[in-house]
Amino acid sequence: MIERDDGLLTVNDVARYFAPYSTWGPLERDICQRAAGRVLDVGCGPGRHAEWLHEQGRDVLGIDSSPGAVLVARARGVDALELSVDAVDRSLGLFDTVLLGGQNIGLLSGPEHGPEVLSRLASVTRPGGSLFGVGMDPYALRAPVHAGYRERNLERGRMPGQQRFRIRDGITATPWFDYLFASPAELEEIAAGTPWRLRDIAVVGAQYMADFVRD
Repeated sequence: MIERDDGLLTVNDVARYFAPYSTWGPLERDICQRAAGRVLDVGCGPGRHAEWLHEQGRDVLGIDSSPGAVLVARARGVDALELSVDAVDRSLGLFDTVLLGGQNIGLLSGPEHGPEVLSRLASVTRPGGSLFGVGMDPYALRAPVHAGYRERNLERGRMPGQQRFRIRDGITATPWFDYLFASPAELEEIAAGTPWRLRDIAVVGAQYMADFVRD
């Protein structure tokens, strides 16, 4: 379960993290098809994207802060490291493509942290390399519970789509963390001043795929 700090609970079926490529949404398929050269899969989880890329002959490294997810990814044949996006550095080598699949644009957290994360990822990406990420546009979530949360964020001086989450399984829960839902325009503003330049946006419902090139 994903618990938001206003009490909203969302139940997810973990089976989707093991679903075959043929059942993925169009944006997830698209970012993997576009991935070229050496690939860094950020927030790889149990390795759904990285496993498929490896099967297609790509040189891919997955990173995730969850030790359990990394163990599962490795069991699936993925080269994976237990590593937070905030710890990415040149010791990993250089990459041609960075993936932020599974709505992992959310790992930017907010307007203060986002540029730092993007700059860190640029530091391990070759000039001309790409970043493909899937994000959620908060303004496309029209239910009153989401509209009220955006208003609450504004009153607290936060971006409307900044989510405060923790993951629960029974009585076990992670620490609270920020996860960013940003519109494409907000994402482009966060990226301004970093080495990344927004090249393309593809929208499917409330989700979108952002295509950045490293200058």
